[in-house]
Amino acid sequence: MIPSAETLLMLAVVGLYIYDSALLLHCNEGVLLPKGKDRWSLGLGSHSVGIFGKELYIPNPFLMHRPLFRLSWKFEGSEASTPWSPPRNAYGTLVPMIWSIAIALFILLPLGFFTRLGDRILVPALLLIFANVSIALLWIWFNRATLHLSRQRFAALAFESVICPPFSLNLIRHLSLGIPVDEDLVLAARRLQAPRDWDEARAALLTRLDMALEGEDPESERFKLMRERRKMLSRGNAE
Repeated sequence: MIPSAETLLMLAVVGLYIYDSALLLHCNEGVLLPKGKDRWSLGLGSHSVGIFGKELYIPNPFLMHRPLFRLSWKFEGSEASTPWSPPRNAYGTLVPMIWSIAIALFILLPLGFFTRLGDRILVPALLLIFANVSIALLWIWFNRATLHLSRQRFAALAFESVICPPFSLNLIRHLSLGIPVDEDLVLAARRLQAPRDWDEARAALLTRLDMALEGEDPESERFKLMRERRKMLSRGNAE
């Protein structure tokens, strides 16, 4: 049985959203994302699924309103740096717009496609999508200096969001991922995370460090530094 055009269109909407939200991370990269009011969680790529030597990371599709910050870490340890101040609340204005687009795409469109409401709900859904995309882009344009966004990058985001509305669901993620962070991932995670979150993150980092150690020459200086880093991490320290 061949799926209907409406079913294929909805599958395309979901697929495009997931595709645009996916990240390819180096083995020494991860993301920090807000978790509730004051907590943070750590995300690492999948070491078993990757493309071009990078690891696939797909953020929670139901948390499109939360920013993601990409950081890297040196397996052998890094020098102390200026603590990073994450702008976790910088995107709050966009949250209602993002969720309005999501409601239109994933609730109103299916109601129009698969119920008797038809055009009576499809037209408002399309208006809701493009109205919120336009308002979101206007807000980003006028705040691009605060968001550290170049004109070229804004033009690319605007083009993608208008041509492919499912991409607009990731506007907050794209904006936050574009912010460069100099602080080491491990140091930032240790400083920002609550104890129970840090314990979970530390276990994942130790696993990643063990995998990196397997590919190193046991006689090399880097191997020794990585071993020392592992000992400190196993004791709960970041450096």
